[in-house]
Amino acid sequence: MRSCGSVWVAKEKSGCALSRHHDPRVEHFLLHSPANLDYMTASVTPQQREMIRQLYERGESEKMLPFLLMGWVECTVGTAYDWTWSGLLNNVHTSPYGDFSQVSQIMHTGALLIGTYDNFTDGDPSGFLRNINSHMPTADENRLLFIERTGHTYQQKQQELADKILQLIKDWRTE
Repeated sequence: MRSCGSVWVAKEKSGCALSRHHDPRVEHFLLHSPANLDYMTASVTPQQREMIRQLYERGESEKMLPFLLMGWVECTVGTAYDWTWSGLLNNVHTSPYGDFSQVSQIMHTGALLIGTYDNFTDGDPSGFLRNINSHMPTADENRLLFIERTGHTYQQKQQELADKILQLIKDWRTE
């Protein structure tokens, strides 16, 4: 999470951080590329999950995980534990009946942004953002932003992404 003036740009631990810290200096948030953690971690085998748990419980959270999490993420045991065991990062869901207790505590207004081809949404990026937003107390005031025809990392659309974020911040400054 990074502070950008009075705007927080949030990723991964966003639901947790924003739900616990109602900093009066923060006027708005930007939830950028939220991901359905259950969908993302479906490829982590039971054996890998158990290895992560054991290493974490032995106090080895700062060591590098001896394999790539989900086949592509190089990370520490502690980060892998957060993704697979702690529940800390599992705060946005495709089902409207998921545990949105963290998201429902975010009192700031803001924006949620995603690519329309983002695969970490169980196939429906627009519905995914609408579902997350519907659980926020500021849902009517939040903005939903989409970058058309790009995925989770905005390949070939980085400038469009930057322009959209810049315009959003300018809009917030004039409100």
